Amino acid sequence: MNNETTQIGKMLEGIKRAMISHIPIVYIPTDQLELIQELFYGNESADAIIPRISYDSNEPAKLASLNAQKYSRNENYVVNGNVPTGCSETDNPKVMCEKLNYPTLYLNYVSGWEKINTSAKRFVYSYMGIKRNFPIDDNQTAMFRRSLFVVVTPKEQTIPEDLVSYTCTVHVPPISDGEIRKIISKSFADNEINSNVISNTTLLQQMVISYRGFSSNGIKQIMSQLIAERLVDNDSNIIYPEKVLETISEAKKQMLNNSIGLKWETPYLAEVAGLGEITSWLTKRSELFQNPDLARRFHIEIPQGLLVSGVPGTGKSLVAKTAAGILKLPLISMDMGALLGGLMGESEHNLINALAKAEQMSPCVLWIDEIEKAFSGSSQNSSSSDGGVSRRMFGKFLTWMQEKTASCFVFATSNDISCLPPELFRSERFDGKFFTFMPMAEECAAMLSMNIKNQNSEYKKEQLQSKASKYISLFSSELETTEYWLNILNEYCCNKDQCLDLQKDNNNIYGWKNNEKPRFKLMTGADLSALIKLAKFEVYNKTGGEISENVVYSKALITDAVKTILKGEKFKPYGETNIKDIVKCFKKLYDYEFVSASGTCVVDFSRYESDKGIINHDNTETILSHRYDKALYYMVVGAINTYSKNIEK
Repeated sequence: MNNETTQIGKMLEGIKRAMISHIPIVYIPTDQLELIQELFYGNESADAIIPRISYDSNEPAKLASLNAQKYSRNENYVVNGNVPTGCSETDNPKVMCEKLNYPTLYLNYVSGWEKINTSAKRFVYSYMGIKRNFPIDDNQTAMFRRSLFVVVTPKEQTIPEDLVSYTCTVHVPPISDGEIRKIISKSFADNEINSNVISNTTLLQQMVISYRGFSSNGIKQIMSQLIAERLVDNDSNIIYPEKVLETISEAKKQMLNNSIGLKWETPYLAEVAGLGEITSWLTKRSELFQNPDLARRFHIEIPQGLLVSGVPGTGKSLVAKTAAGILKLPLISMDMGALLGGLMGESEHNLINALAKAEQMSPCVLWIDEIEKAFSGSSQNSSSSDGGVSRRMFGKFLTWMQEKTASCFVFATSNDISCLPPELFRSERFDGKFFTFMPMAEECAAMLSMNIKNQNSEYKKEQLQSKASKYISLFSSELETTEYWLNILNEYCCNKDQCLDLQKDNNNIYGWKNNEKPRFKLMTGADLSALIKLAKFEVYNKTGGEISENVVYSKALITDAVKTILKGEKFKPYGETNIKDIVKCFKKLYDYEFVSASGTCVVDFSRYESDKGIINHDNTETILSHRYDKALYYMVVGAINTYSKNIEK
């Protein structure tokens, strides 16, 4: 067995190191019981931990030739059948490890340390030769020193404080690609399937990558399913690559969704608008993920991750899904809130388990949405009342990011970076820091156009699948153009009677005319999506659901509906109601030197005078080509110069 490459071998080496170091307890947090059985009772590892011992039977003091004893028990201390021949009742784990005649391996499957705490302590006492209420001689001590107490729990827990120094934790390493290939080959051989059926090395490599994160038993089960469903068919020498990979992905999705804090997500493969800079950054580096050998050859480090912050509703979640699509990697989301537990240390261990699981599935994109909600209490100056849980979780997360070697690309998003500890912004934490801000007119128009195109495309697919006798378009093709939506934005989102020229006050600072907050309908990406939904309902309400001219939503109907919504008082987009939040966001993005995800911003960050908290206005709005952009500039600059001085950083 090559202990450097196999899963079992690596674990055996860890256990052997514990025994050589005279550590009496080995702790293995895992729910893979079949792996534990193989580790301690399998043919390849039999007697590898406590080897066979031999004594001279002619000398009574040395006893007869015997094997080391092995015991397994559950929480009720039920041993494997009766007491083995040659062992006294005191060798039985029921009496809490007080006496041994032979080197012994105690294997304990328990749900928590509280189930085994007393027994473990008594084993340690005997191991260390500490005398209690029964005699213990040198031979007994020698027997304990050649023995091992193993604790297995389904998920990692905090080791009791008085046992920490006597315990070595051995984690289950991910199964290697070579072992995965062997399992695939063996499954074929066991079912008399010719290996030529998977001679396509590209498919084999895709299967190996897809199987990452599964246990060996899990891979065997899926292989059995593939063969049973004849997706790998020896009779006709056929394999169905797409269905094979789809089956594996579905199994991985179920496995992840049953774990704490992790969820399988679907990458977004369509074109996105308003995020050109960040998509370009990802595209340039995608080959490093697809071809790690290329990165190694040029000694280029594979990117660690990106941090994206900005105004809520401006596409941060969308770009996370887009990142996985561009990098052609699986997408896993981590819900930090779901990792929080009620017991001491439970939250930290849940985080460790989740990160380890994500790392096992690499290469992948690990999406952490609204990261500030998990680590907002981790700052040294924080007054968090969570007992230090946030700070400890944050420390473990940073350690993992620094030490991880797997290609697990972290994509973190945040609505409010002011809640995040400054340590997160240091060099090499993330490879890039991008921001999303209030989108400008052409970005808004592109988002609206893309929304209509995507809905038309999905509607067409539905009709093709239903084999409709007559094709009907959902939206008029004219609504797919950015020119149409630019006209809408310029015409109805800003009141033409309201001044767009910033005015000086007594302190020579530019602001809104008469210090009056504008009432423009300035929108985020989420607002734009909501506008389309409202417009469809408005059309349905007005027409009673009747369809004319082979189109459900014509240009005239949508124009009338959008005009009614934007001129009304009920639709209040983010740019109208959350101006102070936009100012707060701008200040923090400036402080931490984030870069625009779109490549443009209505306000030039270089003109912000942080000491005064104002924008140095230079009539920039005069070069903006769209009235919508001028209104956006007027609103943002006026808000910064009005509120910034009174908003804490």
